[in-house]
Amino acid sequence: MKILVPIDFSADATRALRYAAALAQLVESAPSNIKFSSPELIILHVFQAPTGKEVSFFATSPIIERFEEETKKQLIKLMSTMPEVQSVAHRLITKLSMPLEGICDTIEDEKVDLVVMGGRGVNASANWLGSTTLQVMRNAPCPVLAVPYTTSEFHPQRIAFATDLEATQPSPSLILFKQLLQLWQAKVQVIHVHPHPATVSAKQAQEALQLSHLLKDVPHSYHFVEDKAPARGIEQYLQEHPADLLVVIPRHYAALESLFHKSVSKKLVISSSVPILSVHE
Repeated sequence: MKILVPIDFSADATRALRYAAALAQLVESAPSNIKFSSPELIILHVFQAPTGKEVSFFATSPIIERFEEETKKQLIKLMSTMPEVQSVAHRLITKLSMPLEGICDTIEDEKVDLVVMGGRGVNASANWLGSTTLQVMRNAPCPVLAVPYTTSEFHPQRIAFATDLEATQPSPSLILFKQLLQLWQAKVQVIHVHPHPATVSAKQAQEALQLSHLLKDVPHSYHFVEDKAPARGIEQYLQEHPADLLVVIPRHYAALESLFHKSVSKKLVISSSVPILSVHE
């Protein structure tokens, strides 16, 4: 199981690396009935060509090489302070690129199974999830786990799964999601926000049955929240029923009112204080 951890030396990224290391250790000791390949952490730092203080200048190969060498030294120094990372198989990669492109290229080149990254980068404001994290969550072909620096629970037991109860097709990402649930031995609270929960359609009820089939052998329950705004309804539910992890399925084709439209997902992610796992179909 290849776990990619992008690092920008922020507090969020460091917490995400600790989360990924704890997950890798758990995968190593997974029971035989949960099929995982051997875990490996791929620790990636994407950097851009250094610029001057006043104006950008053309960075020559020697300048870039020296800058990359210094970055590698920073990574090695960080790893030396994290015995939990040293205890599992890991590799360090540095790449000259824009952040989103560098991360997505590495996902493809390395055939990454899961991305674990910080909620905010070094340049993000205190109340905002980094734009790179949002872009990766929307565009990566594999699950992406965003971890805020406030995270303390690395083995989630209470998982909130937000769904719009639209057709969900089986996929490698959903299969991995179920394996993680079994590995964590977690309980799942399936949440659906609806203006009038009593009027849920027959199609949505059928989707709930399909989700029950997907979550077979995983303890789960359904919770219908009355609210016109999906993000607000889920936030309210989480305030009343704290969770260790929130799971969403982003849909690019959804209507504006849908929870999984990018603008609404952005609002939800910004206000979240728990890790968020984005699972694509």
